[in-house]
Amino acid sequence: MSAREREELRAAHWLIVGSDPELERELRAALDSVRGAPPVLHFVRERRRGLEAIRARRPDVVLVEADSDIESLCRFAEEATRDVPETFIAGVYHRDVFGSEASESTALIRGLRSRISDFLRRPVSSADLDQLLRRIDSPRQAAPKPRGHLISFLSNKGGVGKSTLSLNVACALARRHPGRVLLVDASLQLGLAAPMLDLRPKTTLVDAVREKERLDETLLHQLTVRHSGGLRLLAAPKDPRDAAAIDDESISRVLTLARRTFDYVIVDTFPMIDAVVVAILDISDRAYLVVQDTAPVVVGSARLQTVLEELGFERSRTRIVVNRNLPRFTGRLRPGEIEERLGREIDHLVPYSRGVLVALNTGRPFVLHDRKPWGFGKAVRAIAKEIERELPPMGVVPAAVTEREEADDALEARLDETPIEEIRR
Repeated sequence: MSAREREELRAAHWLIVGSDPELERELRAALDSVRGAPPVLHFVRERRRGLEAIRARRPDVVLVEADSDIESLCRFAEEATRDVPETFIAGVYHRDVFGSEASESTALIRGLRSRISDFLRRPVSSADLDQLLRRIDSPRQAAPKPRGHLISFLSNKGGVGKSTLSLNVACALARRHPGRVLLVDASLQLGLAAPMLDLRPKTTLVDAVREKERLDETLLHQLTVRHSGGLRLLAAPKDPRDAAAIDDESISRVLTLARRTFDYVIVDTFPMIDAVVVAILDISDRAYLVVQDTAPVVVGSARLQTVLEELGFERSRTRIVVNRNLPRFTGRLRPGEIEERLGREIDHLVPYSRGVLVALNTGRPFVLHDRKPWGFGKAVRAIAKEIERELPPMGVVPAAVTEREEADDALEARLDETPIEEIRR
């Protein structure tokens, strides 16, 4: 490995999985004496959370605190590399954790025959880390597998139009990327995406979870149902009682695979911050917080925004969508009042349209049939364009997205100049 390649590796992202707070001190002290840019370190205490972080962050190196149960460590490594095969995994252990010298040797051999690439003995020294860097076959030498983007839609209560927005945004993206957009109805108790699309799927998210041990891209594709607009749907459970089979680990695994299969994965969540929603957020590139222009919803949304930040979901990854899904009424909050209560600007304002209600009743997504340069359809297309611009599809350079967006903007500008009477004809 050349000096330049080693410099690039040392600026990589490392995930440290271990409950001992002393391990962080050891690593930081050892890295201070290693030449070159140190890696960015991220720490989690539990292995289960470590697996979620591996799927979400795709670190270059994972250091896992080892205990006497080497089989458990091997299972962790096997599951991690199954989801993110390019990650380098090393065990970190105290010399006496395995008992005798013979037991230590047996454990290390067992680990190396599994998916563990190396071991470090504690206390970790700068010399140990430098040798590890020399031994690592850098994941940066091979091009990482491309992956799509996961966008979640959130709200603090039902009835604000979150499902309607997530479905229409997914349809708008699918119109531009047919077959490359998946809508996941993770509103587990009351999912409505299938009837809103006039679909009757035979398989649901529950089937994907039950098949998680053999789930691959082909099987996942078979478990989804295609909509004529180019969208694919992974529906919510038909029976709310089946939702109990879906936990944070299983939803994380299914969505991680979905992101490797589709350019865009749009997730409609249930209005509750539980373990499943937190797992969805962990691997989300963007979250759209849907707010209704009523005081109770805005107050609740402000609290939800605080909770998201406390959970580690940065404000820069969230967008505020004010959905005016009710006809004009006295006392409706103005945009400035909403921004003041939320402490940030509104990113998208979606106007009320009676046609959206008609579309819901007929199972024909509004955005697929609306071409007017104003109103609900235009607002939804703006959200889809923002997603495409900030999160380009797999294999597409941002410049190509910009060119397409400029062409679309030019078309909308021409429509804006056309008399309304002529457009309506």
